Amino acid sequence: MAFQRVGILSIGEMGYHWARLLASHGVEVLTYTKGRSEVTCKRAENAGARSVPSMARLVSQSDLVVSVVVPSGAKRVAAKVAKALVKAGRKDLLFLDANATSPMTAREIERLLSPASANFVDGCIIGSAAKVGKGTVVYASGPQAARIRALEESGFSIRVLGPEIGQASAFKIVYAGLTKGLQGLFVELLIGARKFGLLDEILKQYEESFPGLVGKVASSIAALPVHAGRRAEEMDELNRTFHHHGLKAIMAPATQKVLKSIASLDAGTASETGERTGNLLETLELFFHRGLLQKKD
Repeated sequence: MAFQRVGILSIGEMGYHWARLLASHGVEVLTYTKGRSEVTCKRAENAGARSVPSMARLVSQSDLVVSVVVPSGAKRVAAKVAKALVKAGRKDLLFLDANATSPMTAREIERLLSPASANFVDGCIIGSAAKVGKGTVVYASGPQAARIRALEESGFSIRVLGPEIGQASAFKIVYAGLTKGLQGLFVELLIGARKFGLLDEILKQYEESFPGLVGKVASSIAALPVHAGRRAEEMDELNRTFHHHGLKAIMAPATQKVLKSIASLDAGTASETGERTGNLLETLELFFHRGLLQKKD
């Protein structure tokens, strides 16, 4: 049965597109914006989400609550939801954590929600926010994961990975290692090409040697002025997961370093509509003039 009311925490770029798709299928979208930025509040309004006065109200009225925040905020959101559930006396809420976190973090979130009798689903999102409902896939795992299939009635593509908490989280961060790794590698190499006066020539050769690859990564690079910090956190989650399982990650910390360097430029402004602006060449030029990768004396 389709969900009638879905709570989204919070309405960032991904949350915006979730809210838009849900609303277009007649689902009422709830959110809680206390303490959030003016941009986030405006984005929620533009997405058609109704902001409720308390977290307790949100968990009381929602059939499903979806957490889509930066990795470092995932446990904090889950703790607030757990507290609100106890306050509201609500049991058996279905809670989907769709963040790019480690399997260890997913299990910690499950433990946070357990005293409140919430039904926890470990989830992840593969694909861009703009393609939610048009190719982006939501993966889920855990004993209650099959219940998320109800989102298919609202235009989402859902795939269940298995019955264990942590499977979807592990899937996401391994996938993110590729996508963010390509972004970091391309930025480093193309900044170098720009420095050597060979940017156009190397882009043409990349396209000849690897048709379509630059085009697939270009929009993600254009989003880095806003999202590099969050993506750096994803690489930290990947690094910690490898370490936890006795593996030594090399590429993940290197990618994290590039992404943190981009985030430190403070060169992006979040959109009130959840839409991305800019293109690959404009973004590279911005990074180049801000001194990205320049050695400091």
